[in-house]
Formats: sequence, structure tokens, C-alpha cells
Amino acid sequence: MAKTLLSVIIPTYNVEKYIVECVDSLLRQVDAPTEIIIVNDSSTDGTLALVEQKYGHQPQVRVITTPNGGAGKARDTGIDAAQGEFVFFCDPDDIVPEGFVAELQQVTTAHPEIDLFCFNSQMFEDGRENQTRPKVRHDQFGLQSPQQVLSRLLNNGSYTSAAWNYAVKRSLITQHNLRFVDRVHEDHKFTLSVFVHATHAWVSQHVYYRQRVRSGSLTNSRKNDDYFLQRYNAFMQTYGILKHNLDHSPLKAQLEKAYLMHSFRLMIYLSLYNGTPVPEYVINAIRFMGGKFKPVNAKEWLLINRPRMFILLQKYKVTKELKKAA
Repeated sequence: MAKTLLSVIIPTYNVEKYIVECVDSLLRQVDAPTEIIIVNDSSTDGTLALVEQKYGHQPQVRVITTPNGGAGKARDTGIDAAQGEFVFFCDPDDIVPEGFVAELQQVTTAHPEIDLFCFNSQMFEDGRENQTRPKVRHDQFGLQSPQQVLSRLLNNGSYTSAAWNYAVKRSLITQHNLRFVDRVHEDHKFTLSVFVHATHAWVSQHVYYRQRVRSGSLTNSRKNDDYFLQRYNAFMQTYGILKHNLDHSPLKAQLEKAYLMHSFRLMIYLSLYNGTPVPEYVINAIRFMGGKFKPVNAKEWLLINRPRMFILLQKYKVTKELKKAA
């Protein structure tokens, strides 16, 4: 029996409108020994009946139903059930372009030491599939250090903690006991831990993920105060992973700074696009923690030394963008 190359884990909850397009995009390209694990998080619509009807006869598709616990817990269930050498987390309303599995098989055959497979991604608004814009943007390709890949993504502004951002060797997940813990922002610590603990990355030049942006999704709806506090805490806990690892890496200090700058800017932009003031605890953290790092340009200097002025300038920019989009 051929060894399973890849386990695709799809956490699902009330996505009957999208799940078939997602799974079909994977089945069209599954030439290598691959399994698709659909974890039904106790959907209340017709999702479960649909996937059982469509894919119940497919030997490479498994459907697992769990008590409702959120996407993170569903992914953990998928990890426990996975048999593949690599694991890839796919959201149920997104699309995986052809070539993904084929390149993964080709690359891992030529470079068996690889434990992280990265690629570019795009995003599109629901109903406008042909109007895409870049999401994750890699600018160097081939065999690389995972920490260098992380550093470049943080510095070019396209880093995302989303778990669909890569395929990772299952042995790395097991060795470091990586799990999705919290119901909200569950992927921050998991994704950064993957980049910290991986030793050999391959970066493809191709786009292998298309993220659908839905108006009612958790990541695209109006946020309350609890959301921002939870996100801030997730950033700080994740920053601790960098602080307590990579002691022998020359990139350690650079990554710590890049991750903090990324986190501060993201917290500011999330607040501004939400139409709410930037929380005081974020401004205080910028002043306290940012002061440890030397700015390399005027924008960084302004963020670290004059955070309120930085926020005011960004608010003007965001207001113009929102008026243009309206």
C-alpha cells in the first residue's frame, strides 16, 4: 500500500453553499496518495448530508462529526486522524488551484528533508471569483530556511497566521505537540511555531490558495472590545514563542522586531477599519516594547516614538479608502 503523502483537513460548519467547490478543487488534482478529512463541527444546515451524499463513496474522503467546538478544535481532530506525511489545513469556503499536490510530491521526492511547503495566495470577494488580489506574496523561491521565509513575509507585509498558508510535515506537529488551542485566533501560535521549528522550507512561485472573503464570516464582520483584547493577547503569547526559541539563530532579534511591528500595525488597522479607537493598551505596548528596537525608516520611527500621530495619519488613509470603496 502506497504511503499517504498528504492529509487535507477541512473544518466545516454550515458551509453547504461552498463545500462542494472546495472539495472538488482538491479531488481534481489528487494524483498522489492523498486523503481529505472533512471535520463536521456539528453543522445545523445541510452540510453533513451534502458531503456524505457527494463523497461518501470516495475512498480518499473521510467525514468526521464532532460536537461544536470551533475551527481550531476541528483541526485538532483532523490532526489526530491524519495518516499523511504532510498536513494541509483548508478552509471549507476556499479553493485550491491545480498543481498544488503535484508540486508537493515532486519537491518532497527530490528533497526529502523538506518539512514546510509554502506558496502564494490570493483573495476574492464572494461572488466575484474573477476579481482577485494578492494575499501572501513570496519574493524568493526554492529551498530556504523557514525563518528567512517568515522574516521576508513579515517585512513585506503579507504574513498571515492563517493555517492554510502552508503544508507542514506531520512529524513536526507531533514532535512539538502543536495544537490549535483557543476558539478565537486559534492559529496564531500554531503557525508561528511551525515556522520556528521547521528546518527546511520549499517556497513555490505559484498561487496555490484562493481565499474567499464573505461578509458574514468571523474575519470580515464588525468586531467588539473582547475581539481586540483576545487578538492582542494572542499576539503577545505568540511573541513569547519567538522570545523563548531560536536562541542560536542570527535572525532571532530581527524576527522579534518584525513580528512586533507587524502586530502593532495590524492592531491599528483592524481598529481603524472597524471604526473604533485603537485600544490604549496597544498604544502603551507600542511605547514600552517598541522602544527596545531601532527604527530603520521614518515610518517605523513614527510608529515607535509618536504612535498617536502614526494612527492619525493612517486614519486619514483608511477613511479615504473606505469612502472610495463605498
